[in-house]
Amino acid sequence: MKALVQDVLSIFSPKSIEPVLVRSGLSHREKASIQPVGIMSVSWATSLEELHDALVQKALAAGAVGYHITNVESHKPGNDEQSVLAATATLYNINDSLAYDDWPL
Repeated sequence: MKALVQDVLSIFSPKSIEPVLVRSGLSHREKASIQPVGIMSVSWATSLEELHDALVQKALAAGAVGYHITNVESHKPGNDEQSVLAATATLYNINDSLAYDDWPL
């Protein structure tokens, strides 16, 4: 959850982007070669926990190693009292040509 909060806060602070990793056991070389590969969205979460879980599941289903939230909105659909969170996130994956080449670190 801490990673999700930091990810959301990073939208408002200009610094280098560190995606939330959804795959464990990555080497330093693999982490250094992570690059953006696509975009995903969730439009139905009712809590930050549900939003995080949905983003993790979508990232894993897409074969990504991480994600970074780029936009979050809250709205109330129709006459429902429950607020709904919608988010857009960038997917990240390992650039194989950088991660597995025989170049020294």
